[in-house]
Formats: sequence, C-alpha cells, structure tokens
Amino acid sequence: MKLLTVENAKTVKGEKLGYLTGILYLAPANESGVLNVCPMSTAGCRRDCLYTAGRADIFPAIIAARIRKTQWLARDREGFLEQLRRDIRSLVARAKRAHLIPAVRVNGTSDLPQLARKMAAEFPDVQFYDYTKIPRPWARQTANYHLTFSLSESNFQDALETLQHGMNVAVVFNVRRGHELPEVWRGVHVIDGDAHDLRFLDAHRFGLIVGLRAKGRARKDSSSGFVQIAEVRL
Repeated sequence: MKLLTVENAKTVKGEKLGYLTGILYLAPANESGVLNVCPMSTAGCRRDCLYTAGRADIFPAIIAARIRKTQWLARDREGFLEQLRRDIRSLVARAKRAHLIPAVRVNGTSDLPQLARKMAAEFPDVQFYDYTKIPRPWARQTANYHLTFSLSESNFQDALETLQHGMNVAVVFNVRRGHELPEVWRGVHVIDGDAHDLRFLDAHRFGLIVGLRAKGRARKDSSSGFVQIAEVRL
C-alpha cells in the first residue's frame, strides 16, 4: 500500500510553483480506533477537521484507506516506515524527471512530529513541512522541516507565543471560497493560505497569520470558537 498522496488539489497548486508534493493522510484523532494521531485535538477541530472536506467526505473508500494506513502504523511501525521511505524515494525520482522540487507533508491529517522529524533527518535534501497544534513548534523545527502552528478554540496563548517567536499561525475564518480574507486579524497581517499549501515559502521573518477559508463541516461552525470571525475591512 502506497502511503503518500501526490495528486490532489493541494499538490496541483504546488506544481505551478515548481514543487512536487507528497502528503501522508492518516485517520485523524481517534478515528482509526487504535491510535490517536492528533494528541492536541479539540472538540472544535475534530468536528471541523479537513477529514470532512473534499473527496474524503464523499468516498468512503478514501476514509477506509486512511484508517488502514493508521492501523498499519500502530501494528507494524517499522514496516510502515520502510514503505514511507520507499514512497519518499519514489517522489524524489518523479520530481527529478519532471524538473520539480520534492516536498513532503507527513502530517496531512495527523500531528505526529516525531514521525516527520525522523523522515526529515533521513532525507536532508527534501523539504518537509506540517501544521501542528502541539505547543512550542520552534523547538521542533529543523533546517528542512518547517512548521506552521494551527489555532484552535483553546490555544490562543500558545498561538501568541508562536507569533512572538517569529513563526506563522494558521487561522480558519468564516470566509467562503472566492471571497477575500481579512487583511489583519488581532493586529497581525494575514496572508492567503489557500493560494497554495507550501507553507515553507511563506515569509517568516516575523509571525504572520495564514488565513484559511472554512471548508467541509467548518463552513457551518458558528459556535465552537474554532472558526474565527473575519474582521470587517474599513
């Protein structure tokens, strides 16, 4: 079973910027029944998870495949890691043939930094990146492993500390596709995180807000605090 997904809406945008991206999608939180892959998940993010957006919410076979991958990781970690290595090597070769730069997101729907850091250390010439809700992301970032912190309804202080360390914070807004994101949120400049998924290309000399439009079930979330109200432009 291959682990990395290469062809989807996120990766197509990256190809236009010269990158070929492979993303590992597991069953988030406790969805697999055997392993919690999102240790800092909240009620709001579990309800609004991108697991419910796109094709995964339409095709049960995609959800079943992600559960099988997570179960594989739980029961045979070494076998799982070896397949992940094979997939990364295949991605690197494919990128070279296409004259693209390889990039890997190990945590497409999970938050397992130890897994991503291990692969980043083994493949120092490949750019890795992830979103995370685990506090103090600056302590886990390496030369080829970039992290963006994700805001939930209960981690504002961790997000503020992340911004103060010059790292970016992803925020989901109640903005529909095709509509503009706010220019500023809580005094911090907002960039459009839906333009592409290659967060390591974002400016990071000082902390920015990576604005994301609500997708899937998040579009109907007006009460959990996970989806933020866009500030009105003046």
